[in-house]
Amino acid sequence: MLRPVTGIVALLLLAGCGSDVAAGDASAAALAFVRAEPAQACRLLAPDTAEAVASQADGDCVRALAKLDLPDASGVRQVEVAGESAQVRLDGQVVFLARFPDGWRVTAAGCVRDDPDPAVPYECEVEP
Repeated sequence: MLRPVTGIVALLLLAGCGSDVAAGDASAAALAFVRAEPAQACRLLAPDTAEAVASQADGDCVRALAKLDLPDASGVRQVEVAGESAQVRLDGQVVFLARFPDGWRVTAAGCVRDDPDPAVPYECEVEP
């Protein structure tokens, strides 16, 4: 199910970039998510996102993620970190993350935007 993600994008654009270490960690977390099997990918989701995804398949996050047709993604094109949030642009999608005490967690993934206008929200397959 695709829904716009606007608040996270606005926060990232207003707050600027973070440190290289945070950007590297966020990038690694995004790549781990897109390359993971559904069971591992569910463990990489932020709690609210995992709950929302699971609700799409009678409480089973793994089954819900397995049903999604997420865009292919390989290399990292750009990383923006703003405080406790990050946006990782991969070759085929954008992944949004939030920093938790145990590291970066995915808040939205499979995000695409057909319009180059940054005011147009992303449409995401995985989101809270």
